[in-house]
Amino acid sequence: MKRNLFATACAVAFAGVFVAPSVFAEEPTVGIVAAFSGAYAEWGQDYKREIDLYMQQHDGKDGNPKINLILRDAPGTDYARTKQIVDGFITRDNAAVAGGGEFTPEALSVADLITEAKIPYVIFNGATSFIVDKSPYYVLAGFTIWQPDVPIAEYAAEHGCKNATVIIADYAPGADTVKAFSYGLGKHGGKIGTVIKVPLGTTDFAAYMQRIRDSHPTCVLPFMPGGPMSLQFTKQYVQQGFKKAGITLYDAGGITAENQLDAAGDAALGIISSSNYDTYLDNPQNKTFIAALAKIYPSIRRDFVTTDAYVGMQLIYHMLKATGGARDGDKAMASIKGWSFDTPRGPMSIDPKTRDPVQNIYVRTVVKDKNGVLYNKTFATIPDVHDQWHEVHPAS
Repeated sequence: MKRNLFATACAVAFAGVFVAPSVFAEEPTVGIVAAFSGAYAEWGQDYKREIDLYMQQHDGKDGNPKINLILRDAPGTDYARTKQIVDGFITRDNAAVAGGGEFTPEALSVADLITEAKIPYVIFNGATSFIVDKSPYYVLAGFTIWQPDVPIAEYAAEHGCKNATVIIADYAPGADTVKAFSYGLGKHGGKIGTVIKVPLGTTDFAAYMQRIRDSHPTCVLPFMPGGPMSLQFTKQYVQQGFKKAGITLYDAGGITAENQLDAAGDAALGIISSSNYDTYLDNPQNKTFIAALAKIYPSIRRDFVTTDAYVGMQLIYHMLKATGGARDGDKAMASIKGWSFDTPRGPMSIDPKTRDPVQNIYVRTVVKDKNGVLYNKTFATIPDVHDQWHEVHPAS
């Protein structure tokens, strides 16, 4: 039997529970918290369709248990709500595994809870490297800022960028980005000459474009959250003539995400970027993944797709198989340390020391296909990229 429980459509409750007979001693409960409503609902919508797909393919199959899935809604910046929900997963629902989330502070808000309860928590997204250090029961399904940022900075330096101007949205991930870019550039004789900080939410970059011009860079490395900031920055950068002047714009995947390319238009052509995933990746797992989603969402290649929840569910089911569905955090965490598996992103493993993903980073450039559709064309693959922040901060 399968049943769904959905709370009313509001910013504080969204639940789905799936129940079916299982060969395991009991049907383990899995609790996922994410932004299924509000300003960041795009994340929750992506997570939901990826979770649904993974369960359709694997729930109760191939030695996996049937799980009792509970989804709860916490808008992305309501950290108190996230903590309250996870506490409920632990004390009321007896969840064997929990996870979800979009931003670093969400994960940090539940560190004490999961450590005390010894319950694994799969961080779907939250890219600040030190998150996993806050609890031995954290594992990251997405990526760290340093994973795409260091490779693109290295690529830039290797291709003549010795004096970079970095322009960032002025909040915590932006500061981490500066350190990652500096580290990558420095490996090949480059450096950051100027750092320009822009208030979060800025869409008029005229004054900042002049500061870029005055800094006389050989390349520009931006960090902007997806949406209006990154779109307007890209368009205004091209309008100011930097591209024609030979000042190359590089990106760590933020301004060239597939769901933004149509809006960016020809301004995005030729931008070189790095990422752990895009919907056009040419590997068997991704072709299967996209084809399955496209049956329900025909425009999926142009939508917001992270693969974070899909990979997160791979980790969750692997842990549950290892524990026989029982709530045993130590055994569950031991099972994923060093585990290697295939994903739509390509081959992955979990670093046994840091519990970060080890994965391919793809270097791409924005081109047009024969129908005039913009997309990221991969031209280089950097395999087995670790989180280099932890290499630089081994005691952390």
